Amino acid sequence: MTYSTGSTIIDDDYNGFAISINNFWGSGIASTYGYGQTDTVSLVSAGTTITATQWATLLTRMTSAASHQNTSITAISNPSTGDTIEAYAALSSNINSVYNNRLNAAANGTDLTANGTTQTTGTWDVSAITTKTITFASADAKKYFFNSGGHIRMSFSLTGGSDAKSQEWADLLTKTGTIVLAATGSNPSSITIAGTVYNGTTKIGGSGTPDTLASTTGSNQLSGIDTVIFKQSADSAPYTANFIQIKAKSATASITFTVSLFDDAADTIAPDGSGSGDALDVVDGTLTMTTVIRPPSTTYLTNTWGTPTQNAATWTLTS
Repeated sequence: MTYSTGSTIIDDDYNGFAISINNFWGSGIASTYGYGQTDTVSLVSAGTTITATQWATLLTRMTSAASHQNTSITAISNPSTGDTIEAYAALSSNINSVYNNRLNAAANGTDLTANGTTQTTGTWDVSAITTKTITFASADAKKYFFNSGGHIRMSFSLTGGSDAKSQEWADLLTKTGTIVLAATGSNPSSITIAGTVYNGTTKIGGSGTPDTLASTTGSNQLSGIDTVIFKQSADSAPYTANFIQIKAKSATASITFTVSLFDDAADTIAPDGSGSGDALDVVDGTLTMTTVIRPPSTTYLTNTWGTPTQNAATWTLTS
């Protein structure tokens, strides 16, 4: 670009800035680009004089994106009709900052919780498996949801168990914390949404060390093949072979999670704590998975992602 103080501002300069802004404000050129906003910056024809109104539109879109992300930029006042417009020294660095922080978000919208509780009071001692599908209106709606700061959150609990095995499962599910799938995973490797840092698949809260935590796998890295994004094992004998595992895969307008609780430990403790009790050493109590769809904020953006939904899942128990 020839854009600099003392040089004539040409249409190519302006259009270059507009294209850069539209890439994260509009539909975007790739999966990690684009909020889907329709009020993009119009390009100008060769030889056209760029008006104060056109400059004001460009600056306003850049400022709105920065505000949505909570990105700090150098303030540039919108010009008025009749002003002599010189090169804005901070414009290039401002656009670069907003570009680099395009997946950040200062805030979220209101949680969507319909069909979010998957619960059973049945007993099991082999496995408990459920499948949760998040469905979007289109592929673009899914992209705009995640790129604008939306994410999916899953947490688990077991309450009311009567034996040692159930109590260890309750402990493991508490230690699992909340598992979150957000947009990032690479380029950039981490993002900040409402003050919390996410790295692909992220564990919030809980404790213990996961066997698998796919910190480089966010929504944009998923494919049509199941990928293990999280696994954590029990930490107390004799149940250390038991584990929770989450797989995820992506389709055109949906993401599907398969959550499996595998009770692989040998059953050696009867409910009363005595002797060998293979048939009695079962998991009971109330098993719950809570899934939350947390959409982007619409303070600075128009909702281009619609209202994603989740299926009313059930647990399949095997004994």
